[in-house]
Amino acid sequence: MSVNILIADEHTLIRRGMLSMINTMSAANTTMDNIEFNVIGDTDSPAELVSLLSHNRVDILFLGFTLNTRRTQSPVSELDGTALIKWLANKFPQTQIVVLSPYRNTNVIRMALEAGARGYISRETCERMLWRAMTAVLDGEVYIERGLMDSLFRRDTLAGQELTTRENDVLRMLCRGLSLTAISSKMNLSNKTVSAHKLRAMEKLGVESDCQLYCLLAQTRMFDIAI
Repeated sequence: MSVNILIADEHTLIRRGMLSMINTMSAANTTMDNIEFNVIGDTDSPAELVSLLSHNRVDILFLGFTLNTRRTQSPVSELDGTALIKWLANKFPQTQIVVLSPYRNTNVIRMALEAGARGYISRETCERMLWRAMTAVLDGEVYIERGLMDSLFRRDTLAGQELTTRENDVLRMLCRGLSLTAISSKMNLSNKTVSAHKLRAMEKLGVESDCQLYCLLAQTRMFDIAI
């Protein structure tokens, strides 16, 4: 059985590391149920990702939560996060999406799965977990790394309320250093709407200032914070 794999992430190091792990794992294992894993390509661009999916049979897509988005004539080139997961899941239902993410927050994991991802693993995953993830999604199962699954069962959200997809996206982009104006342009929303999402997220998280918000996000590691 031949399985085609595609890797998409904004970081070249992550993509090359995934490629090396898959190749090493395949070479070292002789009891892999006659499964041959072929990495057919990697990319950091949503537009190139869609092109690769359109012209190749891809069984498993390892998808980073963030890609290098660009403003072009194609709206897909500006998508990442849960919006891109949902679009890809609808457009390419035969491809099993496994999210490769630094985010361990339960809100993010749930939204990724609800958007159509079939697996969710962290960047700390090892070859054994990677093998389990691939075989699980090929068997039609949903795979979540064990440590992340434990947090889902505990439902230990930062406050008792769930953040919405857009609230999460606004916080994620703030952590990446984007201004409210830049976020408004990226999400195709008004500054007022983006500001409202931010304020509602702060209320749910129980913080009253930007300083408290960034401190909380740093302490909980909900998102990577650009410095």
